[in-house]
Amino acid sequence: MSKIRSEVAEQFLTSVLGFTKASHLTFHKEVNGEIVKVTGILANPNGNYAFDTLDGTEEVNLIEIDVPTYTDYILELILSSIAISITKEFSWIIDDDHGLN
Repeated sequence: MSKIRSEVAEQFLTSVLGFTKASHLTFHKEVNGEIVKVTGILANPNGNYAFDTLDGTEEVNLIEIDVPTYTDYILELILSSIAISITKEFSWIIDDDHGLN
């Protein structure tokens, strides 16, 4: 399980993908008129995580993208592009079940 430093995630999300830092490991960006939120998380090998706060988290191995309630084809393409950019940058994979199972 590959982990990255929180500052590396922050640098990539803000400088390359154009997100704005909302708080430690939480970022947002307006995409096609909707606010998209991404969060860097440290998960265990089963993909489970639990936290009260992200303060003090120094490494992450999961970036969660919150999909807005309203989506259309264009927004889905942009979200896919964001996810693919993250996976390529950090040599990660996209969860096949999209966190639904």
